[in-house]
Amino acid sequence: MKRLLSAILLLSIAGCAGLGGYRESVRVTVSAIELSESTMLEQLYRVTLRVQNRNEQAITIRGGSFDLTVNGRDFGSGVSDSVLTVPAYADAQLEVRMVSTLFGMVRLFHGLASAQDTDLTYEISGRFSADGFLGGVTFREAGEFTMPTRKPG
Repeated sequence: MKRLLSAILLLSIAGCAGLGGYRESVRVTVSAIELSESTMLEQLYRVTLRVQNRNEQAITIRGGSFDLTVNGRDFGSGVSDSVLTVPAYADAQLEVRMVSTLFGMVRLFHGLASAQDTDLTYEISGRFSADGFLGGVTFREAGEFTMPTRKPG
């Protein structure tokens, strides 16, 4: 009887693990950030994310959330209830809203003022709800960009 229960338990665990099938995670990068609204205490941005599907099947995203840091400091966070289907081995853009508070901006500018160079690092992390993915799809990407410098003259 014990063996039968053990076999059923092992088969159940294996079955649950295979529900979503093995799929490589998506890659998410920041394509653009535009300020859309600003008040004394918070800023609202329109952020364009590029979602790359590295799977042999299309992925349908049904909303999600993310956090963005710049130079290791929290900059903003966002959510989206948009639905997007990314074809197999393709990419698509997803426009989302991101909120940054006054304190996030102060931390960012304080970090920029003390920086020695004009290179900035960013990290975006989050989770999408997606059809066929038990628990959703998580992502984390980091990158670097250089702030333009003013030439004396």
